[in-house]
Amino acid sequence: MVSENKRFPLNVERPLTWSEFRDGFIHVEATEEVPEHLRQLWSDISVPRRMAQRPIKRGEAKQTDDLPGYRPDWIGASVKPKSLPRTIPPRLQHRGIPVDPLVVWGADDRRTYDDRDYPWGCVCKILSGRFRSSGVIIGPRHVLTASHSVDWNAMSVTVEVHRAGGTAAATAQGVKVYYYTKIHGPDDVSATNVDEDYVVVVTDQRIGERFGYMGAKTYDSSWDDENFWFNIGYPGDIENGQFPIFQKGKNLDEDEWDYGSGRAMTTSADVCKGQSGGPMFAFWDNDPKVVAVVSAVGNIFASGTENWCSGGSDLTALIRKAREEES
Repeated sequence: MVSENKRFPLNVERPLTWSEFRDGFIHVEATEEVPEHLRQLWSDISVPRRMAQRPIKRGEAKQTDDLPGYRPDWIGASVKPKSLPRTIPPRLQHRGIPVDPLVVWGADDRRTYDDRDYPWGCVCKILSGRFRSSGVIIGPRHVLTASHSVDWNAMSVTVEVHRAGGTAAATAQGVKVYYYTKIHGPDDVSATNVDEDYVVVVTDQRIGERFGYMGAKTYDSSWDDENFWFNIGYPGDIENGQFPIFQKGKNLDEDEWDYGSGRAMTTSADVCKGQSGGPMFAFWDNDPKVVAVVSAVGNIFASGTENWCSGGSDLTALIRKAREEES
């Protein structure tokens, strides 16, 4: 759909608002049984597998504005995941004032869920050396996460698909990682690299064929400050990071001084450690498309404590490159 609102260029298709998506969505039931070869996707994670590296230079990956997602017939689709009750931890305060007031913005909108319908079942918990973070299935055997979520010394990544409590829907190990820049942990994220804090991990299991995968779209600045965006991931401050959360109706705002193909942007999403690498996405009709990943929480540009994401045309180009070379 093309917006009739004059705020948006006529040649730019904007995402659906929450009310548009909710009112126009038709729940979809699974219509087929899971194929036999996709029923047991379990990797031996007791012995970490060392990944190959695929560095990508600027201009090597073809630019693209839009990449399709995929929902298999054996996976249903729902307008939002089935929420679970959770205990909201108390906010750390000093003399009645939250210590980090802009990490969780006012009321905590994050809600835990346990739902394998599309696209909610595409959420991944990422384990890499000493790091625990979030990701999303973005191709037939491709997972998108943050560059700083990869332990570049250990060079191993374990993917737990839709971990909910003591169980995961599947496990996989990374066999190759596509990246522009190695960012060595959250303390290494800075003003110079926050706009390229993403990687695509190729896995040994075809998890995207089993659970579906999201599409991707290059972010457009005409969407700044609009509450289109969803986020899913595994924050460490909720249920010990063992259940995924979702939140909706959040905004993004591109940094006005960032003119490159990698783009940094702030978000109103509630973010805590463990959510790094989680997708910021919206819906075009019933198609969810990722435009950025959660990157950093902190004072990046001397502008106070803010929550930062990483996206731009380099993000979609990297996903396309990984999909084409490792189908």
